[in-house]
Amino acid sequence: MMKRFISLTLGKLIYILCVFSFSVSAQQVELESAVEQEGFDWSTLKKTWEDDIQFHGFFSQGLFHTTGNNVFGQSKNSVSAGLTELGLNISYQALNNLSFVAQGLYRRAGESTGDQGELSLDYAFVDITLLDFSSGRIGVRGGRVKNPWGVYNETRDVAFTHPTIFLPLLYFERSRALLISMDGGQVYADYNTSVGNFIFKFNYGFMRDDNKELLLAITGGADVSGSIKSKPSLMTQLNYEIMGGQYAFAITYSNINLGYTPGNDSDPFTGLQVCFESFILSAQYNGERFSLVGEYNMQWNRFSGITNIRPDTSTVSEYWYVQAGYRLLDNLQMTLRYDSGVRDTNDRSGEKVHERTGAPAHFVFAQDIVVGLRWDITPSWMVRAEYQRVHGAAAVSLLDNPSIPDLALDWNVYALQVAFRF
Repeated sequence: MMKRFISLTLGKLIYILCVFSFSVSAQQVELESAVEQEGFDWSTLKKTWEDDIQFHGFFSQGLFHTTGNNVFGQSKNSVSAGLTELGLNISYQALNNLSFVAQGLYRRAGESTGDQGELSLDYAFVDITLLDFSSGRIGVRGGRVKNPWGVYNETRDVAFTHPTIFLPLLYFERSRALLISMDGGQVYADYNTSVGNFIFKFNYGFMRDDNKELLLAITGGADVSGSIKSKPSLMTQLNYEIMGGQYAFAITYSNINLGYTPGNDSDPFTGLQVCFESFILSAQYNGERFSLVGEYNMQWNRFSGITNIRPDTSTVSEYWYVQAGYRLLDNLQMTLRYDSGVRDTNDRSGEKVHERTGAPAHFVFAQDIVVGLRWDITPSWMVRAEYQRVHGAAAVSLLDNPSIPDLALDWNVYALQVAFRF
């Protein structure tokens, strides 16, 4: 069954690429014929097309086996092929200071997207450079803009842009759709100086709230009739790089506001308001062979408006990791990471949650050790394998693991991924 699924997935990818290539070629031939009839120089026009419009795409497929808890489908004591990503992006440089960028994504990720997966517009924005000078630039972007959350969030869809299959805990795989982009605008500025380069981004708008996992996490796994809707939110980041990016440091701040929209008049969660306020400190060293990355996230979680179910609460979550990479060969890299996360710093062991709700104590914390190996076969093809030893269950999907009392405390993850890009 798994082989059939993988064959069908690859077949769909090849079919899409062939249709896309044929369509572009046919349009090019028609345009070439038309301009030749008018006496234009086709080679000049073709060069302009190739320089101003660019298409890129990617595909990745993962296989997962776990003990204790499921990831991306039914992986416990089995093998799941539940993570498939297929994306296509286009960029058009209309003028020197005006460009358009968009990316569509097909994603199948366990029970959170179902067997058929889902299509979404990952991002789509217009980019206007307001000021361009010798040492930097200032500009604005509007539309569905990418969020500058930590080191990896802006490119997390493309497997080639991060060293491991699973991102660190502070990237909240369960709330991926919430964090990856927002509908609104971004002001950005780049400034290069003799002491280093500064990159500033400020996003304001509405976070993407189309996420079943997010709803379950906020309501504590309750079966509710309504949905979570975004309110005006902001995210900003200041990045500082020296020695051509060999050393990089960043601070990220976000204030994400959400409200609950009930499905009926008797919904007990009517009036729920949620605010997530976060600070992330990031540091990187990128050497020729050795790399080192560390990030620390402190997040304030405020819940209010449903005192009939629980009093207004404000908890502080903490997530951090240290990750080292070593390039064994030019195309072979090994990665080692220690990762830690707790939902409430005043209840690190989870005993208070267990006493109050009956949920297992390890539902609110997680620590893991990750060992990964990445092989870049060609610039377009990559394969990687990964092992995780996990203590706790704070990051597991509630859709893939609907029975909270049955969540395992100590468990293993074995993962394999193949990826392609063009």
